[in-house]
Amino acid sequence: MAAFIFALGLLVLLVVIGLAFYWQGSIRLPGSAVAYGVEDSIKYITPRLSAETREAIGAKSVRRILEWEMKYVQDQLDEDPDQPVVLGGEQARVYVIEQTAEQGFDYSEEIVAEVMQLQAEYMESIGAIARPVGEEDLGAMGLSDDA
Repeated sequence: MAAFIFALGLLVLLVVIGLAFYWQGSIRLPGSAVAYGVEDSIKYITPRLSAETREAIGAKSVRRILEWEMKYVQDQLDEDPDQPVVLGGEQARVYVIEQTAEQGFDYSEEIVAEVMQLQAEYMESIGAIARPVGEEDLGAMGLSDDA
């Protein structure tokens, strides 16, 4: 009889622990995490390209441009994690154009800039970034053109 009561007690304990894990897993924190995905951004960007750009490039080129831009951002963060990195900035555009040219793809600065602008719009639409950096923001970061 003692073994039966002990086994029943273990079963009840197992059920209580299982319910505790289920309850913990169901707790949602306020707000949701923002996940940036290249695939989703390509689906957003490609149909929004201007007709002229859409004639010149397709989804594979959009992917290539975005992947080289992300590589640029990663390299900059690896060099100096405390330095702000501008997504879609002039240096990123130049880097993308150079890297894709090495692969044999000739993208104009206008095409790369358009893809990066649409990427910024996508990231803003999912809440991954706020607004573009303004002059007062640059001044607050010590990066103003006045210096």
